[in-house]
Amino acid sequence: MSFRLIDSGTCGAAFNMALDEALARSVKEGLAPPAIRFYGWDRPSLSLGRFQKKEHFSHNKAGLDLQFIKESGIPVVVRPTGGRAVLHGNELTYSLVSCYEGAFEGKDLFGCYAVISQAMERALRRFGVPVEVKMNRASVASGMAQGFLAGGYKEKRERDDPGDNHLAGGKRPGRTLPCFGSVSYAEMTANGRKIVGSAQRRWTEGFLQQGSIPFEIDGHLGEKVFRGCFDPRMMAGLATLVPGANLALFKRFLAEEFEEVLGVPLAPSEPAPQELALAGELLPGYESACF
Repeated sequence: MSFRLIDSGTCGAAFNMALDEALARSVKEGLAPPAIRFYGWDRPSLSLGRFQKKEHFSHNKAGLDLQFIKESGIPVVVRPTGGRAVLHGNELTYSLVSCYEGAFEGKDLFGCYAVISQAMERALRRFGVPVEVKMNRASVASGMAQGFLAGGYKEKRERDDPGDNHLAGGKRPGRTLPCFGSVSYAEMTANGRKIVGSAQRRWTEGFLQQGSIPFEIDGHLGEKVFRGCFDPRMMAGLATLVPGANLALFKRFLAEEFEEVLGVPLAPSEPAPQELALAGELLPGYESACF
């Protein structure tokens, strides 16, 4: 068993989500080896969890400022995974798609999270980040259960983790806080501020996890986008924690730690032709989901 390491560079919001879904479909159907993908965003972009809808925000004084987002030309996409809204900018975004084998064999949602978080923690420590990991399941279990039930959780067919935003998986309009406003199981903070946000979607055959690791936080833009519910004190970018932080170096550390934790080599790769073709087919759907 080996993992592909796909570094896509910066891409458009809709393509980023389409390619992640294409990789997930390909891997869980046994058409390609598992993959870890690193990528960025070609402009500030907003991604919503797959259970979030426009009406969640339309009737609240606090929430997304839809008019500002539209007038500013900020792309909006709905992720294949759950969770709350994430404002993407200067960051490293990752996705990992795998079947339940190797390091993930027999692992439940929490177990898969813990494996990925172990690699992430080791890379962050090497990078000089004073990282802390929240490993108390009890504090998030009840919230996750609520998110599953409200969001259409299917035990034997399709299992979604709304991720760090376990209460955002449901359809209640009040659940509009941004992703980095809360910390959940196996997620990381530094000096009390959240530094990684992740969400996972599970199928019978395998799972997809997506995550955001900010290098810089645009507090002014965040306050504009998340009207009344954005607190930059809750999060930190790696450039704040590690002066002179180098994205290429961090990606190298993260790839090396994934190799160690997963116990398999990471082979630099490009998406398979069929995966790129599928991403092209999925792209219009992600583009049309914007509002």
